[in-house]
Amino acid sequence: MKLEDVKGVGEKTLEKLNSLGIYSLMDLMDNLPKSYLDLTKIATFDDIVEGEYILLKVNIEHIYPRQYSNKNKTCYIKCDCVCDGHPMTLIWFNMPYIEHNLGYGDFLVWGIVRFENKKYTIINPNIADVENKYKLKDVKPVYSLKGKLGEVVYRKIVDNALKDFVPNNLLPNLFDLRKIYQNIHFAKTYEEMYESQSQLALYEMVVQLLCYKVLRNIKECEVLECVYPHSVDNLLGYKLTESQQKAINEIICDLKSGFPMNRFVLGDVGSGKTIVAHIAMYMIYQKGFQSVLLAPTEILAIQHFNNFNNVFKRLNIKVALLTSSTSKEDRQSILSGLKTGEISVLLATHSCIEDSVCFNNLKLAVIDEAHKFGVKQKANLIAKGDGVHCLSMSATPLPRSFAMMVFGDLKISKLYKSEDRKSNIKTFSLRSNKIEDMFKYFANKIKNNSQIIIVCPRVVDSGVEDFYSVKSVYKMLAGKYFNKEDIGILYGSMKNTDKEKTINDFYNGNIKVLVSTTVIEVGIDVANVDTIAILGADRFGIATLHQLRGRIGRDGRPAECYLHCASLTVPERINKMKVIDDGVVLSELDSKARGFGDLIGFNQSGKNTFDKYVVKITLDMIDKAKSILDNINISELDNVLLSKLINKYNFYQDIVLN
Repeated sequence: MKLEDVKGVGEKTLEKLNSLGIYSLMDLMDNLPKSYLDLTKIATFDDIVEGEYILLKVNIEHIYPRQYSNKNKTCYIKCDCVCDGHPMTLIWFNMPYIEHNLGYGDFLVWGIVRFENKKYTIINPNIADVENKYKLKDVKPVYSLKGKLGEVVYRKIVDNALKDFVPNNLLPNLFDLRKIYQNIHFAKTYEEMYESQSQLALYEMVVQLLCYKVLRNIKECEVLECVYPHSVDNLLGYKLTESQQKAINEIICDLKSGFPMNRFVLGDVGSGKTIVAHIAMYMIYQKGFQSVLLAPTEILAIQHFNNFNNVFKRLNIKVALLTSSTSKEDRQSILSGLKTGEISVLLATHSCIEDSVCFNNLKLAVIDEAHKFGVKQKANLIAKGDGVHCLSMSATPLPRSFAMMVFGDLKISKLYKSEDRKSNIKTFSLRSNKIEDMFKYFANKIKNNSQIIIVCPRVVDSGVEDFYSVKSVYKMLAGKYFNKEDIGILYGSMKNTDKEKTINDFYNGNIKVLVSTTVIEVGIDVANVDTIAILGADRFGIATLHQLRGRIGRDGRPAECYLHCASLTVPERINKMKVIDDGVVLSELDSKARGFGDLIGFNQSGKNTFDKYVVKITLDMIDKAKSILDNINISELDNVLLSKLINKYNFYQDIVLN
């Protein structure tokens, strides 16, 4: 049955559905409600989550006369109200008839809450008398329709489609997909909806892991009889920690296993991830093979290049640095050296992923700051050799990494800080009304030889009031709070020469305050930097915030991190960061809050295949999916349907995890 055959889907409606990415009956079923509103329960002001639907009881105190915007003469009606003692605003656009439904006193309203002009606002809310609750019953699904179709019309189409819907079900003995979809779109209770959402998510996870199992098909590779290179101890000038030695021994076991290594080295700032990776690269060199380290920024790639040479310079290892700034002449020489095998170790940015970069006998790929790379990029790099081992590093592992650790495909080595290195960073949160006081405080700090980083979420203004851009903040700070010569600006699209000058001036102390995007998330290592302010911190994930915080106090001196929140409510992850300094613990919390990302696909956390579900993918769910998978006999499945699903995931070309 085609989508246009569904009752209620005419030519114009079909176009609107297509504009929403809905082209088939399956697309229609999989366009799940983005949320549900339990119309039997009235929430309180404290329950408000910005951007989500909610049902509130408000007291309307003032109704403004109908007004029209100056630009396009749009009609709008506005009223001021109070919810649990807190001021709120209700606005209706192009709904003049709403005037007849308004009055003073208590009303029930439901809609999406936004934070604008320092208070919460609901645009185009539904409204009902407190005493007249005939509209408020059952569970209301909320779809993302972008104004293309009305909710009532859309639900009718889904209802008609379900009457003749026969889903392609790879596991019919375990999952009743038709009933599951029915209960998702037309749930009678919240519990019924949640259970059905969980069942569909579990089904999709089992199918993904099944396809992953077929696609992965890990093949044996050459056994590398590596041993710990004790000569390195003399080169280092210091003793490795117990956890570093353990990680290296685990890497050696992987290299001897006869299967490609897929190991994640976790460790916070100061735990020594870099030297573990460099020793692994040195062991590969000793066996006559090549290795490459992929870094997300040129700054970090240069830092790795210098660190590797500082340790191993006496051994005459041919090492090269490849970035977008590498001259054409040097690039050709490096490409030639890699192809012939003359160059044994390559430190690089994304440039090494390009098709023109060919290795003679690549055997190890190190991915630094793994959360900065997509799965496809890692897969392309590993594909440049035969039986290439992969070693990823991060202070904050991706939520999907935890999923794979549980599933058993990804092995983990955790590094611990030296016992004498206690947390020296204090983390604070602040709202917009305190931001000027913070800047005045910073102006006094730089007089005492401090250096400060101010991170902004954007390069230029987006037009949204609560976003702070690099250029506007730089312009505002220069002259008002700091002398112009004391402040610098840095963002990714700057000319390389300008970036290098700014970074060098900051390193040398000529610049006291650096206003930057997250381009400084990795690679900046300036001893005097003891303060960082992240504007719009509620726009960033935990991994980014923790990495940014790691730029300060790197020599152990007391340091301060300020997390500015543009919204009225401080997100839970910000509060957690104030008391937790362990990146792995923070990532575990992030996993619970955001889900685990695609197991096969482009996304490593947050929005992903499973983001359409109200439920989150948990460790328990992964365990359950694994248990189901272990009892599936692939030979008994529908081969035609299985092939279609495998082709779907193979199309992504994203079958290497971390």
